[in-house]
Amino acid sequence: MNTSTAGTTRRSFLGCLSSLGLGSLGTAASRTSATTTSHDIDSRSGDSPFTNSDELEAFVDEVMAKRIGTTTPGATVAIVSGDRPVLTKGYGAADVDADDPVRADKTMFRVGSVGKLVTYTAVMQGVERGVLDLNVDVNTYLDDSEVTVPDTYDDPVTLRHLGTHTAGFESALDPDIVADPADLDSLETVLTEQQRSRIRPPGEHVGYSNYGAALAGHIVAEAHETTFDEYVLSKIFEPLGMTHSTFAQPVSDDQPGDLAAPHVSDGESFTVTNDVYINMRPAGSLSATATDMAAFMSAHLGGGSIDDRRILDTATAELMHSRHHVRHPAVTNWRYGFHEYGNPDANLIAHSGGTVNFTSHLLLAPDHDVGIFVAYNSNPSELPAAVVEEIVEEYGHQPAPTPPIPTSEPGGRERAETVAGEYSLSYLPQSGPLQVVDLLEHMTVEPADNGDLRTTTLEGDARKWIETEPYVYEEIGGHDVLAFEVTDGAVNVLNMSSEPTGVYQPVPFHERQLVSGGVLGTAIFGFGLSLVGWGGHSAWRQLKQHRTSDKPDMEDSE
Repeated sequence: MNTSTAGTTRRSFLGCLSSLGLGSLGTAASRTSATTTSHDIDSRSGDSPFTNSDELEAFVDEVMAKRIGTTTPGATVAIVSGDRPVLTKGYGAADVDADDPVRADKTMFRVGSVGKLVTYTAVMQGVERGVLDLNVDVNTYLDDSEVTVPDTYDDPVTLRHLGTHTAGFESALDPDIVADPADLDSLETVLTEQQRSRIRPPGEHVGYSNYGAALAGHIVAEAHETTFDEYVLSKIFEPLGMTHSTFAQPVSDDQPGDLAAPHVSDGESFTVTNDVYINMRPAGSLSATATDMAAFMSAHLGGGSIDDRRILDTATAELMHSRHHVRHPAVTNWRYGFHEYGNPDANLIAHSGGTVNFTSHLLLAPDHDVGIFVAYNSNPSELPAAVVEEIVEEYGHQPAPTPPIPTSEPGGRERAETVAGEYSLSYLPQSGPLQVVDLLEHMTVEPADNGDLRTTTLEGDARKWIETEPYVYEEIGGHDVLAFEVTDGAVNVLNMSSEPTGVYQPVPFHERQLVSGGVLGTAIFGFGLSLVGWGGHSAWRQLKQHRTSDKPDMEDSE
C-alpha cells in the first residue's frame, strides 16, 4: 500500500495510522461533564506519546463540541497510554429528559459488540489454564449442554474459528433483540432455538457471526461450570477493578453507576426512547463506563496486566493479538477477537459496536502502547470511529495517499475482464425482508482503462482502482485495497481491506441487480417494514460499523 513518507511530527507515535480517515463533521456547542478528567501522564514506558494532558483534553473537547447536540446527545471517551489513562471524560447528556450529564466514571454505555472482546479474552483465559483449546471441536465442551454444533463437514468448528468468525455459520445479523426483558431467555435456550446451520467449511472464509460469539461465551461458562456473567465478573471485571461493567440485562438496581438513556433524533433534537435487550448476551449486551474500558485497554496493552492485576499471561495476550486468520496478505486480517484496522501493516487492532440506540469504537495501537475508546448514547450515521480518527490525525501525521504504482505484469486488461461482475458480502442475509441489506451492498466491478477497475454500489459508493500486482488493486485517492482470489480463470472470492467482517462472493447472473428489479423493489419494501423491528435496524448498523477505510459512507455495525 502506497503512502507518503512525510517527516515525523512532534507526535510521531501514530504515524503508522496513515490509512485511517472518515468524513468531515458539523459543529455544535458542547456540554461536558463536570466530573472528569485528564490525568497525570506516567505511562509504563515513561515515554508517553501524549506529552501534555491539558493539551490533549482541550483538543478532545474541541472534537466533541462538534458532535454533542447534533451527532449525539452524549458521549464518553477514554484514552490510555500504557497502564495509565491520560483522559477519561464524559460529554453532553446521559439523559436529555433528566438533564443528567455524562460522567466518565459513573455513566455506563451499552457498547454492543465491543463486549465481544471481553468474551474472547475469557476464552483465552481458558486456553491459558488448559481448560480450553483453540483447535479442538467445540462439541467437546458441550457434553452437558443442550447446544450442539452439527457435523456438516469433515472438519469441526473450533474456538479459533469462533474468534475469527470463520466457523461457516449461516448468516443472521440480528443477535436476537427483544423489546421486553421478560422475553429474554437463557443463553443455552437461545443458542439451541436459534441454531445456525453450517453453510461452508470452517476456516475457509470470514462471515461475521453473533451466534459464534455467543457460543464462545457459552463454552466459557460450560467449561468453568458457572454462568457467563458470573465468570467475567470474577475473572475479568473484579481483577481489573471494573466495578461499573456488566453483561446483565436489564442492569440491576444494585449495580454501581447509572446506565445512559438511549436516544433517537428527528434531525433537530434528541428524545429518550425505550431500550432493547440482546438475547445473545456474550455477543453484545455489555454496559460499561469509559473508566472501566480504560482499565480493559491498559490490561491488553500491558501484556495482560495493570500493575499486579493480571487477567492474562504476557504470552497469552501476545497470542490473542497475533494473526489467527489471513484473508489475504494485502488486506486487513483477524487477530483473536480483534480485527485489524486501516493499513494492515500498521498493527492496529480494533472492534466497533452498536445496539439499536448506542454505538462505540475501541482501537489499540500495541506498538505505541495507546488505546482509545469512544461511545455514544445514540446511533447516528457518523459513528464514534470518526472521533478516534480526529485524535489520530492530531497526534500523528496523516500523509495523503500517493498514487498507486501500476503492476508491470502484462495481461492487466484480461485480468480486469476476469474479475468483472457483481459481488455480495458473505455474511449478509440472502432471503427474507433483510435481503435488501445484501442487495444494497452488492458491488459491481467493471473494467476501466489499461486494466484498471471501477466499482459501484446501489448506495452510490463509486470508486476507481489501479492494479498494483496481479489481481490486487489499490484505491485511487484512498487507502483501500481489493484482492481477488482466482482459480482457473474464475473468481472465488473478493477480499476488501475495509470489510474485515466478510468476503465478497460472485453473484450468479440471474441474481444480479440489473436483471432483478422486481426482486429489488420487493426487498426495498420489505426493508421499510423490517426497519420497524429491531432486527432490521440492527442488521443495517451491523453491516456498517466494522468498516475500516476512508469510505465516506461506511460508518455503522453491531
